[in-house]
Amino acid sequence: MKYFLLILAVVFVQTSLMQAVFRPGFMAPDLLLVTLLARAYLMGKDTILWALFGGFLLDIMTDSLGHGIALETLSTYLFILMVERFLFKTWLAFILSAGASALAKKILGLIMMRFKYSFDISLFKLFYFWLIEILVFSVIYFLYLRKKE
Repeated sequence: MKYFLLILAVVFVQTSLMQAVFRPGFMAPDLLLVTLLARAYLMGKDTILWALFGGFLLDIMTDSLGHGIALETLSTYLFILMVERFLFKTWLAFILSAGASALAKKILGLIMMRFKYSFDISLFKLFYFWLIEILVFSVIYFLYLRKKE
């Protein structure tokens, strides 16, 4: 129940506050993905169901039906596959896997949004927002995940 409420709060913040601060909104740090990857690092494949639920909520609160479910689930599954390939659970395994998963989600999201809307975004901006997400992943690991391992 506690994780259900956390997902609801994260989706609400991501669809309201983060959309207002960052333009275009889908380039904002993905708080739902950060939450899902932290859970996947600790719990494993059970997080896929939470990714489906979180993506569904994200789709309901925005106008992109199917976009959230597909990207959240794919990114979480990609992260789980990468973490399972590392021999040890370390900060480097988490950051590399989370960074690759977030980059794949950003690129796929950009491709999907370019088909839906007409806009231009520079690769520098994409890289800059990706680095912000890596910083968020690092903070989450060192403040929370390291204590839970």
